[in-house]
Amino acid sequence: MTSGASIPLWWTDGWVLMRSQSSAENSSRWHSYDRSQLIPAVRGHHMLTTVAAGRVYDYSHCIGMYSQSGQGFWTPQDFVLGKNGRVYVLSRGVEQLGQRISKINLESEFQGQFGSFGGEDGRFIWPRSLDLDHDGRVFVSDEYSNRISVFDPEGAFRYHWGRTGSGQGELNGPSGLAFDSNDNIWVVDSMNHRAQRFSSTGEFQLGFGQQGANDGQLEMPWGIFIDRQDDIYIADWGNNRVQKFSPTGELLVKFEESSTGVGSLKGPSGVAVDSDGDVYVTDWGNHRVQIYDTDGQYITALVGDAQQPSPWTQTYIDANPEYIKARRRADMEPEWRFRRPVAVNVDADDRIIVLESYRHRLQIYNKLKDYEEHSLNL
Repeated sequence: MTSGASIPLWWTDGWVLMRSQSSAENSSRWHSYDRSQLIPAVRGHHMLTTVAAGRVYDYSHCIGMYSQSGQGFWTPQDFVLGKNGRVYVLSRGVEQLGQRISKINLESEFQGQFGSFGGEDGRFIWPRSLDLDHDGRVFVSDEYSNRISVFDPEGAFRYHWGRTGSGQGELNGPSGLAFDSNDNIWVVDSMNHRAQRFSSTGEFQLGFGQQGANDGQLEMPWGIFIDRQDDIYIADWGNNRVQKFSPTGELLVKFEESSTGVGSLKGPSGVAVDSDGDVYVTDWGNHRVQIYDTDGQYITALVGDAQQPSPWTQTYIDANPEYIKARRRADMEPEWRFRRPVAVNVDADDRIIVLESYRHRLQIYNKLKDYEEHSLNL
């Protein structure tokens, strides 16, 4: 089959499944269409699934909309999964508007917000990342003030720490945050091109990294993830790669372009690992999520499939008839796709959740395991 070709495979329960094969990536894209409306469905809504290397990634739904306050996000930068289904989403806003942390769940329920623009306690200027400690407290990095602010799970400010500089334990543009199994926090010290570990109250413990493009060196690193073995994954933004380190900073694996040219990254911003050890990287500059196995071998990519608006956006659309007419006339496919995906997380059910900074939303995928492709005689 030629690259990009689509053929029907089988009918099932009123749906036709069609497969698009990409020879360059050795993966398949599956489209399921309503058989009774097959022709218009090709132009309209259909479920899109990616199949590769025995893995199936099935698009579920999206959450979000543009909003300066309340229900929605504004240039979101990071999110973290909390207890009882709560999700904290960090909006950076623009200039002095929109900075906040929203509390939601994956069923699109808005549960409140906290934080705002400013240099006072409990406020941020350039918020970049957040994570939760074992007690559910929310830690937030601020690139401008070079400090980490701490809130209780409901958003009440508790304390902050951090001092500006390039010396041991000092910060210059802190970005990604991640807690290890001992409840110590790793801070990606972006403009110092390193990662540093602190206690939850800010006592320096250790660090590693220096500026450069050689193995183990970093160039304006961004996101970070700590796995169950306390190994450290860092999105090495300026070097277009992800590097995996031991808990003491020894380089273990690199995730970057393969010898065949697939799996390349352009400004990776976030990273996460699922229960199978598969690694997900938000490829910020290429508007996609790249997926690798635990050894760094490229598997496939997600490009965004939000063909239906989020419930929040749909409420706005339903209240504006002229907007509905405009959407019917427009090619909406670009809106389905990722636009500057900035962060990714995987929940306990191995759902892959991707945050888009330029589309102000989350897209959620289900990962189906042990998939076996049927042999068909066509």
